[in-house]
Amino acid sequence: MISETEKLALREISGIEHQNPLLYGLRFLKNWLLERLASNFPIPSWRVRFHKMRGINIGKNVYIGYDVIFDRIHPECITISDYAEIGDRCIISAHQRGNTLLRDQYPRTVKPVKIERGVNIFPGSIIIQGVVIGEMAVVGTGSVVLWDVPPHSVVAGNPAKVIKKLEPTEADERIRI
Repeated sequence: MISETEKLALREISGIEHQNPLLYGLRFLKNWLLERLASNFPIPSWRVRFHKMRGINIGKNVYIGYDVIFDRIHPECITISDYAEIGDRCIISAHQRGNTLLRDQYPRTVKPVKIERGVNIFPGSIIIQGVVIGEMAVVGTGSVVLWDVPPHSVVAGNPAKVIKKLEPTEADERIRI
């Protein structure tokens, strides 16, 4: 039996998705199973494949580490461009919501997350909804990214702040081809 809170969330999400709650629940279970498979699968290219099957938009030559959690409800709102690398135990979320008693102040919101070409996200980082991480940017270990990250920059901390600007290199041009 599911709780009243779970019933409310299911009705709320299936309404946003314009989908029958039962069909939405089945889709959620499929995505949960694929996420569990991807999370610890020993072959990196298969981890990427399982996440693509969930609906995440993933480019070519992308590396996804172990135990990475992508939004379980709206994986289709996440885009990862070519040559990006995401370290172990990162969390990338495209939605947020307040608890049952705070729904008026913090309603459920969904905003896409975009990780552009050549981005390197170090382990343990958290990326929240609506963030764009610019081309060839670096997100330091354990950072919490609340705002867009400019291209060719290094961010670190909680909240993440720009700590260094990077100069474009010849490698940037080589991988464009």
